[in-house]
Amino acid sequence: DVGGGSTEINLISNGELKNSRSYNIGTVRMLSGMVKEEEKEALRTDLISIATEYAPVSIIGSGGNINKLFRLADKKASLLPVESLREIYLALQVLPAEQRIKQYKLKPDRADVIVPAAEIFLEVATYVKATGIIVPTIGLSDGIIDSLYTQNMNVPPVSHNSTSPS
Repeated sequence: DVGGGSTEINLISNGELKNSRSYNIGTVRMLSGMVKEEEKEALRTDLISIATEYAPVSIIGSGGNINKLFRLADKKASLLPVESLREIYLALQVLPAEQRIKQYKLKPDRADVIVPAAEIFLEVATYVKATGIIVPTIGLSDGIIDSLYTQNMNVPPVSHNSTSPS
């Protein structure tokens, strides 16, 4: 989960949370030059360790930025290939925020943070050697409701094809 102030990495293996760590590497911090090199190095070291011990690694991205990047890549399945993310990143990176708003119909509060968010997701994917990022197609509250319903009704999970409520 990439946010404005931090990035959270949760490692789940065989359904069990093995590790959870927050790094002071967020989109707003990156834009303001407030990310310390030691923090970047700690993230890299941890990701390399994860990749070594748990390969192959699948990434599930969360947050508004990865959802927007996924929609910009115009992918139909819930997997955003790293190469598609890199293409979007390179296209967005060269544009000023005002142009991103016009060309990609981004909200002003998304236009500036989406580039550093893409950088963070690309870095994570690179260090764990992932080829794609799974992007949930439902929101957090919908996912919780679906999970609770599934647990309490003992039925298979509902398949969701859109992010909008019905």
